[in-house]
Amino acid sequence: MKNRKALALIAILALVAAACGGSGSGGSDEAEVEVETTEAPATTEAPATTAAPSADPLVLASLMPLSGDLASLGPGIALGAALAVEQINAAGGINGQPVVLIEGDSGCDGAVALTSLNDVIAQGAQGVMGAACSGTSLAILDTAIAAEVVMVSPSNTSPQFTKIDKKGFYARTAPSDLLQGDVLASLLVEDGVQTVSIISRADSYGRGLAEATAAAFEAAGGTVKTIVYHATDASEFTSEVTAVGKGDADAIVGILFPETGCGVLQPAFEQGLLDTPWYMTDGVKDAGLASLCGLGTALDGFKGTAPGSAAGEAKDAFEAAYAEVSADGSPTFIFAPQAYDAVMLMAISAAANGVTGPEIASGLVAASSGGEKCIGVACIALAADGVDVDYVGASGEIELNAVGDPTAATYDIWTTEGDTNPVLKSVDFGS
Repeated sequence: MKNRKALALIAILALVAAACGGSGSGGSDEAEVEVETTEAPATTEAPATTAAPSADPLVLASLMPLSGDLASLGPGIALGAALAVEQINAAGGINGQPVVLIEGDSGCDGAVALTSLNDVIAQGAQGVMGAACSGTSLAILDTAIAAEVVMVSPSNTSPQFTKIDKKGFYARTAPSDLLQGDVLASLLVEDGVQTVSIISRADSYGRGLAEATAAAFEAAGGTVKTIVYHATDASEFTSEVTAVGKGDADAIVGILFPETGCGVLQPAFEQGLLDTPWYMTDGVKDAGLASLCGLGTALDGFKGTAPGSAAGEAKDAFEAAYAEVSADGSPTFIFAPQAYDAVMLMAISAAANGVTGPEIASGLVAASSGGEKCIGVACIALAADGVDVDYVGASGEIELNAVGDPTAATYDIWTTEGDTNPVLKSVDFGS
């Protein structure tokens, strides 16, 4: 996202961070992380805190992919977090002090993200908005937990996070792909598709969503011809594309990221497979694939699914504010509302409980549900006054459960027109 106003806003926040100790480091592509577990979903919340909130500043970090396979999406997502911090500070900050936001690069790579995480922890970060990629977050989660630093991801959708014990120090504002699989399967059935082939990233995100989609589609009476996985660090994808085309399916589901996705879509074009309808997912929405991949109008009309935002006052307020800081005037961006919500939830809890990692963790679930409904910075003032709040986010109600998963979500059904992905309709799921 080439966005001068966005970068200017982030740069201003980076200057504030530099005054308190500097910024994060750089990186590259995502490393696949396989986590096998048979544990029942953990129900342990973060340790309760009875200490009075401290007067120290709230120090947060943004760990987004500013390099690597999601570099085209990272800045637009990070802008949602930067906007939240700007609004909080304009309203007086936390404890009467400005919130400090340190920006780091997670790439889509566990090693890069770990270097950045250790860097921001050394600078005093107690909460992290990120990481973006599910595999990346899985790779650094144990380090964050050991340091008692909260992670709230706006875009981790792998079902694996529901199964592992995060000790209360992890939450996400994007829903599990078990739900996106249902949405995508329903879209396929609605469009009259009877057979599909799937080509997907071979990581926690890709495998989880491919399996969820296949299961839901078959449960609805459809047939999955084949599922082909590609390595996340591959540079050549012709054989995988040939394999996914052999089934002669009614449609192809592509669970891709932008740069490696171009490596899939370009040979698909050469092999004539783009004459078959493709259905995409959140990993490529708003990435400008037509220009990025040099495919012109070849992708026009293809559909996809992605977590979106529920209609209402909170969404309208966010979009008006986001349009002011995005150079192209866009009112939103994939996962930007969820990034805004991730920061707001951490700030609300900090206002109520204190600014250390354990204090922030102790109030995340409570901030998202059960109290007086409010939006934006109004929730922070209420929380600071001891009011039990129910934050209504830019992305919707959220309603975190005991394992840090949102139980309310909205999905967008989008299409492709050149480099844009206009939304055709939205589907809401209540808690």
